[in-house]
Amino acid sequence: MFDAKKIAADMAPQVVEWRRQIHRNPELAFAEFKTAALVEEALKVAGVEYVRHKDSTAIVGTIKGGLPGKTIALRADMDALPLEELTDIPFKSEIPGAMHACGHDVHTAILMGVATALAKHRDSIPGTVKFFFQPAEEKPPGGALGMIEQGAMDGVAHAFGLHVGSDAPVGEVSLTKGYSSANSDVVNIRIIGKGGHGAYPQSTVDAVMVAAQVLVTLQTIVSRNVAPLDAAVISVGSFHAGTVNNIIAETADLKITVRSLKPEVRELLKERIEEITKGVTQAMKATYEMEYQYGYPSLPNDDKVVELVKGLAEAAVGAESVKVKDVPGMGGEDFSYFAQKAPSAFFSIGCKPEKDAYPGHNPKFKVDEGCIPIGIEMMLRIAMEAGRK
Repeated sequence: MFDAKKIAADMAPQVVEWRRQIHRNPELAFAEFKTAALVEEALKVAGVEYVRHKDSTAIVGTIKGGLPGKTIALRADMDALPLEELTDIPFKSEIPGAMHACGHDVHTAILMGVATALAKHRDSIPGTVKFFFQPAEEKPPGGALGMIEQGAMDGVAHAFGLHVGSDAPVGEVSLTKGYSSANSDVVNIRIIGKGGHGAYPQSTVDAVMVAAQVLVTLQTIVSRNVAPLDAAVISVGSFHAGTVNNIIAETADLKITVRSLKPEVRELLKERIEEITKGVTQAMKATYEMEYQYGYPSLPNDDKVVELVKGLAEAAVGAESVKVKDVPGMGGEDFSYFAQKAPSAFFSIGCKPEKDAYPGHNPKFKVDEGCIPIGIEMMLRIAMEAGRK
């Protein structure tokens, strides 16, 4: 009998060891060489077939089960963030300026453990399980697109992604119906005016004033152009201009993040940002340069696949600890590219420590490692059920 809970508990000490090794040696996007080498070694020892993608750290392991069924994919991201770690844990980062502050070390180690465990039970597996060890989730264009281009999703019926949730306690599993994350785009706008002496503004075109008008007017888009029931965010994260008190700035730079869910809203936001910037600058006798970059698309969770994961989560942690949300998050996630290719589900497991809890992307971010056996068990249950026809 395949006992996912017991197998997960038995596998957890090794996974914790792997996780701590990865945490000590964080690697940034597209440079996860030591992490990939550790993954390769674990797959070799377990007897899991794998391929290392060309010119990439991406690895795809494969176990063909002994029972008929579909092909599914389980994904973990491997990259760290460019942060100096400020925790007091004994296995903190040994790499200056790099830290696993989003739990990707946990994701990778869990999937290594799942592959290792399933290799011992391949005769009981329905269909085929692929293990995606993906680089560069944190840095657009991300690593998922390259894996897809090299055939990772060929033949895959469903894909599943796990993420630790620093806002939820250990033992909680959460899913979102519909969109799980947002389109995450960025805009860089340079306003070009005519600089001059602060005492003689009539001889200038004040880039600060023009940029301020652009900034304020952009905030009308969500309230007056986007339907009230559609989600959208336009946030100016940076406004830089000028040097000293008595010089009117020649240029001003705005750096903006733009979030949405629906494709049509995404296009509306882009159109209106361009129209407003053009209109305001023309009216105020300035010019502009704009760089608009599409980031990760929104992540559509499939309702039927969500229901499958919900049932498996209830078996793992109890119905009272499973949260199914209808409200999407507005963060970005390149698992969305996998979800565009096949009906998929992205879910979260609670990892919040009892004290000193900080959000992801914070230099004091910590994970309660009690989440690890739950993550292993969830992925094991998915592997044994999602491929059944």
